[in-house]
Amino acid sequence: MRILNLAKSMREDRAGFGAMELGLALPILVLLSLGMVDASKLISTKIDFEQAAQRTTDFALAKRPTNSDASYLVTEAAAAAGIDAQHVSATLFLECNGVLQQDFNAGCAPTETPARFVEVTISQPVATEFDWTGIASVLGVKAFDSQVVVTGDSLVRFQ
Repeated sequence: MRILNLAKSMREDRAGFGAMELGLALPILVLLSLGMVDASKLISTKIDFEQAAQRTTDFALAKRPTNSDASYLVTEAAAAAGIDAQHVSATLFLECNGVLQQDFNAGCAPTETPARFVEVTISQPVATEFDWTGIASVLGVKAFDSQVVVTGDSLVRFQ
């Protein structure tokens, strides 16, 4: 009889359910929070790189290149993004009737329409705040690396 009463009282006892539910849900909530922190950092960096590249192409429109030397644009983009110039590339190119030409300084045939472009690309590895490889190995899935390459770019036609 005592065992039946004990079993009945345990079956009807609801104390501790909240703690048990929290214990089951907490790991998922922590992973979601860590994922939001990493995603926010990567998205914020991408936006910064995109804006820096766009400011640099705007600068190229204001101070139009006269030859194929784009080093002043690399310097400008690196300063705008707050990173080393080695992570920035600026390319000037010419198209004649939509066909890419080898020489930016060359002209197009009189019957062709010239189009000169500047493209600025900023690309740098960004470290994540959390090492996802451990969680990925437990779950048996592939995670991204502890560093993710973030790229921002801009292209503008100036002629």
